[in-house]
Amino acid sequence: MRRRFTHMLFCLFFSGIFFAQPHLIKKPKAKSKSSTTNFALGVGLTRSVLYLSRNIKQNNDATGYNATLIYGGKKIFRLSLEYTYFKPINIEPTWSNITAHTLEANAHLIARFKKTDAYFYPLVGLSYNVFRGYFTGLNDFLNLSIIYPKNSVVQTKWLGLNIGTGYEYYFKPGSFFLDYKMRIGVNEGNKQLTILDVCFAAGLRFNMRAPSIYRLFKGTRSRYLLDTREQED
Repeated sequence: MRRRFTHMLFCLFFSGIFFAQPHLIKKPKAKSKSSTTNFALGVGLTRSVLYLSRNIKQNNDATGYNATLIYGGKKIFRLSLEYTYFKPINIEPTWSNITAHTLEANAHLIARFKKTDAYFYPLVGLSYNVFRGYFTGLNDFLNLSIIYPKNSVVQTKWLGLNIGTGYEYYFKPGSFFLDYKMRIGVNEGNKQLTILDVCFAAGLRFNMRAPSIYRLFKGTRSRYLLDTREQED
């Protein structure tokens, strides 16, 4: 009787140890991150007032040539780098022989449509703007002659906050885009924050595939790990 009872305790003890052993739980596989993303090169035309507080004449917008580089956008976010050179204009009688150019970086938040190859994207970014022209001082309603001498070449550089929206329609391997932007900056006359530029841009982009940031960082990390192992050996 005692032997049977001891045997039963022995079996219960080892069965408890067996069932108490930790079971390996397989973790769900993480979704693989894409190794490629979108990359685009574009050219187009831009219409801009250049400097709104100075250019108050009707139908006096400047025409510019625009070059664009875009990275990302496979999901909902992408970055753009743009440069625009504007053809010379006059704002008579105060300004003449005006040249300008803009360098800007923007972020696009993409809103896609299921049944079309087009989408809209709100955009926000920063721009570096250069305005250069001959200042006569005539009809100087902004009193800029206090800052600049009359009958002299004046160059103004200003930093702008870009806010706008865009539209893009795809047809392989390119796309057509249309952008609207307002640039907010500090007016040099009264030092107030205001809209200094309003512009439209339209053109074509050539789209291709490029390595994603995840793949670039992963490749860099792997290379460093390989170097470390070689040093340890």
